[in-house]
Amino acid sequence: MFGESCNNNAHPRCRFCYVQGPTGPTGPAGGPTGSTGPTGPTGPTGATGMTGPTGPTGPTGSTGATGSTGATPNLTIGTVTTGAPGSTATASITGTAPNFVLSLSIPQGPTGPTGVSGPTGATGATGITGPTGATGPTGPTGATGPTGPTGSSDS
Repeated sequence: MFGESCNNNAHPRCRFCYVQGPTGPTGPAGGPTGSTGPTGPTGPTGATGMTGPTGPTGPTGSTGATGSTGATPNLTIGTVTTGAPGSTATASITGTAPNFVLSLSIPQGPTGPTGVSGPTGATGATGITGPTGATGPTGPTGATGPTGPTGSSDS
């Protein structure tokens, strides 16, 4: 089997050897290109890609025109009431510009604990005696009392 020579004796150990010949001429071109078919349906939208880096800050814009001066507000205090202990403090502003009225409700705080009694203070100096008042009117004469016992007669 081996040892037989090929047609050109190039490979003595091959049983079959083939020699490549020269390239042949190019064949004729195909027929005309056909018409394009209809466009197919649009496919689903793909996933959103990653957000790119933030661009540089743009230049500062020009300063706008100055607005007109507004009216100066006139604020007066309305009612101020004491709310119940534990209630919420409230504030309301009524009126129209520029005249406003501020009313408040402030909750009463809790009663604090009774403090300790302080020490008794020193007794103060006795004050001066005031002037004697005018003598009052003489009272009515009282009833006559009983007659006393008769005394001894030692004469």
